[in-house]
Amino acid sequence: MADKTLRKRKPSRPSTITMLDPQIKDAVDTAIREGRLTIDQIVKLIAEEGGDASRSAVGRYVKNSKERMEDYIKANQMAAVWVEKIGKEPEGQMGRMVLELLRLISWKTMGGIEEASPEDLMFLAKAMKDMASADKLAVDRELVVRKLIAARAEKVAGEIAKEAKKANVSPETIKSWQDTIRGVAKK
Repeated sequence: MADKTLRKRKPSRPSTITMLDPQIKDAVDTAIREGRLTIDQIVKLIAEEGGDASRSAVGRYVKNSKERMEDYIKANQMAAVWVEKIGKEPEGQMGRMVLELLRLISWKTMGGIEEASPEDLMFLAKAMKDMASADKLAVDRELVVRKLIAARAEKVAGEIAKEAKKANVSPETIKSWQDTIRGVAKK
């Protein structure tokens, strides 16, 4: 049986809470974030503000909100660890992994797409475009660095050949040294 966190049922219709007046929904979201009200108190808050929502609808909304908040907190904790490691090696595997993480979070976020506003979708699209650009920049930067290293290795190989010939080193040994230098540059 699949893990519940991996396989969530898509709601057949929007939540009663998401269909409330935006000011009421904001008040509900704030209360949930602050953890200051119980489900019954949130139902009462909605009624006082002129909205209507059942206790079960509020309970589901609170549960889903808390799950999303836990996912967000976990992602922040992982990101903090990765940012620390990226600082040590920005061009390495960790940098690439962060881009992949951002993609994963974007796709996971899209699971709640039925509740997203057009502004949210625009923000997500821009974030995904920015990730693609960052990925391309990382690849381009790596190619430039590799070309610079190869050019420098070629120059050093030439200098070694000149000096080795002056010292009467055999051509086979010179070629071996040059191949070693060029090989190091290709790694």
